[in-house]
Parts: sequence; C-alpha cells; structure tokens
Amino acid sequence: MMTTQNPPLDRNWHVLHGPVTPEELRAALGQIASVHGLLVTHPQPDTAVLLREDQSVNVTVRWRDHLPQAPDSQAHNLESETHLEVLLDSSADDATRTALVNDLTLRLRRHSDSELGRLRTHLPLIDQYATADLGLDGWALIFRDHYVENTLGFLLGIHRAGIPAHRIYALAKGDRTLRRDRVHATLLAHGIASGVLDNTAINAPASHEIELAAARATVDAFIDEAHAAGCRVLVIDDGGLIAQGYGGRDAPRRVDAAIELTVSGIKRIDAAGPLAIPVLNLAHSELKTRLGYHEIAESCARRLRALLAAHKLSGRRVLVVGFGELGSRLAGNLRAQGAQVHIVDTDPLTLITAAEAGYTTHRRVSDALIAASPFLVVGTAGNDAITATDLTLMPDDVFLAPFATKDFSLLATPRYAGQATNVPGLGRRYRLDNGRHATVLGDGRSLNLYEADAIPNQGYDAYRAGTLIAAGWMCRNADQLTPGVHVEVVNDAVRAAGLYEAYYDTYLTTPPADTPAATALSGAAPNVGGLRACIVGYGVAGRLHAEILADAGASLTILDPKHQHLPKDFRKFTTGVDDLPDAVVSAVALWSVCCPTADHLPVLRSILARDPQARVLLEKPACQGHEIAELTALLASHRNARLVLVDQYRHSRALDALWKTVGEIEPDATIHHIGVTFSKDRTVDISRGRFVDRSYGVLGYEWLHMLTALRQFLPAEVWTTYLADDPQRSELTATYDPRMFVSALTERTTIAVNDHHVTLELASTITGSTVILGSTPRTGSVGRSQWSRGRRPSDDRHRHITVHAGQTRFVAHLDPVTAPDGWQLDRNQHRITAHRGDRLLHDDVIEDSPLHTAVRDAVSQLLSDSPIPPPDLSPLRRIAALAQLLRAQQPDLALTAS
Repeated sequence: MMTTQNPPLDRNWHVLHGPVTPEELRAALGQIASVHGLLVTHPQPDTAVLLREDQSVNVTVRWRDHLPQAPDSQAHNLESETHLEVLLDSSADDATRTALVNDLTLRLRRHSDSELGRLRTHLPLIDQYATADLGLDGWALIFRDHYVENTLGFLLGIHRAGIPAHRIYALAKGDRTLRRDRVHATLLAHGIASGVLDNTAINAPASHEIELAAARATVDAFIDEAHAAGCRVLVIDDGGLIAQGYGGRDAPRRVDAAIELTVSGIKRIDAAGPLAIPVLNLAHSELKTRLGYHEIAESCARRLRALLAAHKLSGRRVLVVGFGELGSRLAGNLRAQGAQVHIVDTDPLTLITAAEAGYTTHRRVSDALIAASPFLVVGTAGNDAITATDLTLMPDDVFLAPFATKDFSLLATPRYAGQATNVPGLGRRYRLDNGRHATVLGDGRSLNLYEADAIPNQGYDAYRAGTLIAAGWMCRNADQLTPGVHVEVVNDAVRAAGLYEAYYDTYLTTPPADTPAATALSGAAPNVGGLRACIVGYGVAGRLHAEILADAGASLTILDPKHQHLPKDFRKFTTGVDDLPDAVVSAVALWSVCCPTADHLPVLRSILARDPQARVLLEKPACQGHEIAELTALLASHRNARLVLVDQYRHSRALDALWKTVGEIEPDATIHHIGVTFSKDRTVDISRGRFVDRSYGVLGYEWLHMLTALRQFLPAEVWTTYLADDPQRSELTATYDPRMFVSALTERTTIAVNDHHVTLELASTITGSTVILGSTPRTGSVGRSQWSRGRRPSDDRHRHITVHAGQTRFVAHLDPVTAPDGWQLDRNQHRITAHRGDRLLHDDVIEDSPLHTAVRDAVSQLLSDSPIPPPDLSPLRRIAALAQLLRAQQPDLALTAS
C-alpha cells in the first residue's frame, strides 16, 4: 500500500509498492513521462531518471524486489509473482511531480492479471452468469456500492457480459473499505469511470451542497452521453441517486430503470416521492434475506470483535437497536459469544418475536439504557437510533457500534463533533454534555466496512450473481413493468435462472463418502469402440494412453510436433492443434493431452477454441503452478466442455491393500506416522538438459504423486487442512542445485487426526536414489514365480509408503520393486510388508496397473452424462507455496522453517 512522507526542506520522496515486474515499471514510466513531456533515461538496470526538456532532473526512480509480508488482496497468493518497492526522489515540489506520483501510484495499485484471475476463481457464480446472453445490449450502467473486491468482480463480470467499459460508471459510497484505492485503480485501468457519491452527503445534503453538485454534474454528463448514443441507463444503488431525483416523475434528467440493494435505500426511494421508473427490490428479496444477510451479520460480528479485542464480551450486557434481518442475526451471534443481549425495536410484532426468542426487550432506547446500562450499543436500524436524551443516559465509556450510516449520526452534528478526538485503530471518542464519554467504533458508518474487507468474496458470490440475473431481467423486461418498486419478479427471476441450485452445487453439496480406503476403482475398459481419440504428445505417457485406448477399441489420431517415433498404425500429424484440418477436429470424440506440462494450458486453450464442448483427458500435473488461475478461468468459460485429470495413485490397489493390512494387524491402534519417499536418479537426463524444471525443482517431478499417496491415509477434512496450511509450519530440508533450483527436499510436520497427532515425512530426490530402511529380502511364503533375478538393471527409482500403527511398521513398495537380496518383481507388481520389531508379520504381492485404471475411469467419466467436478488443483497450489517459500531462502543453505 502506498505510503508517503512529508518532504524535509527541499527534497521529496515517496515509497510505493505494487505487483509489477521491472519491465512493466519501465514501460509505465515511459508512458507517464510522455504524457507529462518528460524524457526517460536508465543509467542503471534498477534506476530511471525523468528529465525536463533542459535536461535537468525532475524525478529519480529506483526499485528493488519486494516480498509483501501479507497479501494485498483477500486471497493468498500461492504462486510466484514479482512485487517491487519503488522509491521516487525529487528535488522539486511542483505540479508535474505531483501528477507523476499520482499516475504511477494508480499503475502500482491496480490488481495484476494473476490477482484478477484469483478473484474470478473465487467468484464462480458471477463467472457462470456473466454471459453475453444476459440481455444487456443497448444499456449503460451506473453502479454505486462499497468498493470491495466482490464489487470489482461484479463490475468486470458485467463488462464481460456485454456493457462496454465506457458505458459503466462506478461510484463508491464513501466508506473506508480496505484497499478501496486498488478497486478504483483497477476500474480505471479497464476503462471504467470511477468516482464517489458519499452516503454522508446524501443523508445531510444541506451541509454538502458543493460535494453533491460536483457528483451530480458527472452523473448528468454520463446519462446525457449514454442517451445521446441511444443507450438506456440502469442504476444499481442503495437509493442514493433516486434520492437525488433521477427517478422521479418531474426529474429534469432521469435514468430508465433501477435495482435497489439495501433497506435504507428503499426508505430513501419512498421519501423521494412518486417514481417514473421501475425499480427491482433486492433488499427484501429471498436472495438478500436468506443468503445475503447471514454473511453480512457474520462480517459485522467479526469486525466488532476485532475492534474490541481487548475487552471482555462474555457475560456483559449489550443493547441491539433494531431486530430486523441484520439485527436479529447479529443479536444471535453476540448471544452465542456469551453476551447478555437486550433488544429495542419500534414494531410490536418484532418485539414479540425477540421476546419469545429469549431476549430482554424494550420499546425505547432510554428504557433499555436505564435497565441494562450496557457497555456496548449496536445500531442496526438504518435510522437515527439515539436522541440527545439517550446520550445523557449512556454509561461512561460506552461503545457505540453503527452498522448503518444514520444509526449514530447525531454525534456527527456540530454540537458533539467539536468534542471528539480520534483514537487510532478504534474510532472517535466523544465528550458528552454530562462529562461522560462515548466511543463510536470506526468512522460512524457501517462498521463492518471500516478498514476491512467486510464479507469474503465467496460469501457474496451468490448475491452478486443474483444481481447480475436481476440486471439482465430488468434490461430485457423494463418496458413491461409499471413505475414503482417490485420484489416478487426478483424472486421469480433468480429462481428461474437456477441460481440456488448452482449455489448449492458449488459450495454446499455433500461429496461422496471419502474414507482413506475408498478409491474409485474402475478396472473395466470403457466402451469407446468406434470413437476417434486424439493423443496430443507421444512420449511415455502418450504411448501408454494410446495403448489403453486402442485396446478399448478407439480409433486413434496422434499429434506430436516433435516427430518423436510416431507409430505407423495410427493416423498422425506433426502440427499443433490449431493447424489440424476441420474434418479431423470434428471427428474427435476424446482428446488425451500428454505433452509436457508447460504445454498443457496452450494445448487445452487451442482444443477448446476448436471444440468448446471437447471431452479432455489431461495428464498430471494439470498446469504449471503460476497458471492455476488462468486454467480455472479457461474451464469456467467453457462450461459445456468436460475435463478429467489423470491421477493414477488415486486408483492404486496397492495402497488399498496397505490400508487393509493396517486394519487387520493393528485393528485397535491409531496411525502415528506416515512416510512417503519417491526418488529417481535423473542425473544423466539433467546433464543432457532433459526433464529440467527450474521453476519447482524436485517438487515438479514426483511430489504430486506423493501427495496423492498421502491422501489415501488421511480423512478428507484433515487432507484439506494440510494442503491449505502455511508451509512454514513444516520443517523443510532442501538441497539447492544451480541446475534446477532444488534437487532434493524433505518435509516433516505433525497434523491432528481426530484426537491424536500423526507425524508426516515426505522426501524426494532427483539426483540419487533412496532405499527404505528395514527393507527385507523376499520370503519363502511368496511364490518363486513372482520373484526372479536379473529382470532388469538395478532400479534407479524407488517409491515407498510407510505407516506406523501401534507397534507395527507397514510398508508399500510400489513398482519397480527390488528386494535387498537382488530379487525383483515384474512391472505392475507391488509389495506390502508388515514388521513388528525384527519379525516379519506380512509379505504379499499385489498386481495392479493404477495408470490403466485411472485412464479407463477418466474416459468413463468423460463419456457419461453425469456431472464432473472441476479438477482438484489444491495439491498443485501446495507445491507452488512450497516453491515460493524455498525460493525466498538463501540458495546455498539447507532450509529449516518452523
């Protein structure tokens, strides 16, 4: 976030931060300098000097890499992204320098492409409904609301749905929302006009005439330009613009339709007089009352507890003024935290509801103050909640928490404002007429928005998507509605669009039972007889896919630009997907993407461009870590396509057998250690420049398979928690290698499983091999037909999963298997052993090809009509987070982060 310092004497400097690369910064400086008539020179790679025409220095700009201590957005960044710290140094204090600083600040505060990708991913319902068929053609939009990230996601979504950027005017409501400057900068970067129409000015127009006049002038100009261009104007607001006369019968300048978001906005509309336009009432819709208010109340309670973190709440008396949609939920939250909650409301039926719910109720605030003497008064009424008389009854040092701008607006009047002092990070402390004090938390406005993000993006995703649906419905049907406020049509439109089903399926549906032993086995070959499958990439994986699909009866097309040993038996091309003949593409019923990981996303994009309903089998990993957001957005924009990620160890019978053996030998014991070791000696390949992953090093080879193996032994909720946990909580020991970043890594950590702890150890290397300690020669109980010597040269790859339960150590030795005495198992044969001390309790061989099972299962899913869940990219995000942490350390030291 931008910070500034007051200039000492004749020098000025500003320190800025932003998610930009040096190349992007140089380009931005060149553009800004050109606008201001300056020249740019670069005396050093990390320095730029902006010169006047007389060659005198105007500003010197220096920069360096910067690693933010915390994300400057809601979603944490688990991918590598460049941030810079920028120093602007000037010996002159003139208008040009000020304008230059302002311009560069806007450039640095805008969201990066990867941040916007994450935002779009976290708003999947907006993405689903922001489509070109929404019906927005011929409309312009004035949108007024809080500047939070979901607002940005909504506006960019409605832009994608068809309203041009220059026909969108966004207005902030004036709240001190966290990172509101980033929303403003990003809107401007997309060509969307951005300004402010403050709620305070609307509530007190007499004292804000100049401010309101300026805001009205920009709104007038926008409406006039839109109407002149033949566009109609839709307003989405909380009644602020209607209160300014833009919807009235006698308005000199009028919009064409409106969508109302808040109860306070409905009150403003009622007070504004007869309407000449239709208004959709989202404030009282099912969407807002049944989904929106729960999230709003949670955000209010979170912010309240954060500001009162130093104060005891449990057992103390709290007064909630207003028991409506917000107040009733917030009262319940406070009571759940142990507070004694008193309720004030003017509606008798509402008071009955509160009293029968077990609250102490009062008709008037003054009665409640006398009876309860609360330490905290919460305002949720949306009207003036207190009077001057009420202030005289307040206990000393009471806290006032407003959740609507008008709740405690009395204290903003000159009579009290002059007796107030700011308390940094808390609010404003007022000296009352009787010598007592009251502290208004925040800035006197909606407290959940005070220097906060308010609601999580996903928590407001459904409400914003419903607003999109309502906007589309209004733009298509405005001529059919009579002037006035309508709510039932909102309920009907949202239900007809299937939003609630989409919301449930996206966030709340119960996944199939997922126990450690439950793996989806589908060994039977899918029926693909007569279908055309296209294999993209004919390396090791491509050959295996081709063999499996050909055995199942598919006709194959092989596509490999590298010309590597293409088979004679199948139709083949040495071009990319973009260059395939239309007749070939139209005949393909199934795509199998087996090219290098770096090519997955470009190839998938090409396939979907040629066939938006493609059925795609994608080898693991799905993409590179920094491409996750882009891949997610691509799939979200092609909802008729079907994609399944091949995850072979998810289908391993050997891991199932290991789990079963643990249960049979140690039925009453808990697992207390899980170790996963995958290694392969790639020294020769690396020396030849093959299989070199400089972005993720060893993490880019076997780690995803290791995580899949680990997943089989953890409950679903524990697995999810582990993946999302901060890697710094683990002990990491890394071997750094200048050829490929990190060549070996061991991760040790402890996790909670039910009521006990389990130690985890994951280890992998690509420049050597590891042999598991305690491995034993084959036993006589295993038939000699399965074991033999000299099947192949010494194995350079080892894959072991070790489980300790009770007094027993269980091990799955996955293919290839070589015992210490030199005897070997054949391919697709795996060994399960169990030791207690030096005694071998169990030794068995499992025959299984998990890759064959995984491919067949994936094809069956692709060819069925059943819904397919999106690919699980959380393991890839875990790897990206590990790589980012490792890269931040000294490259010549082993890393231990605890």
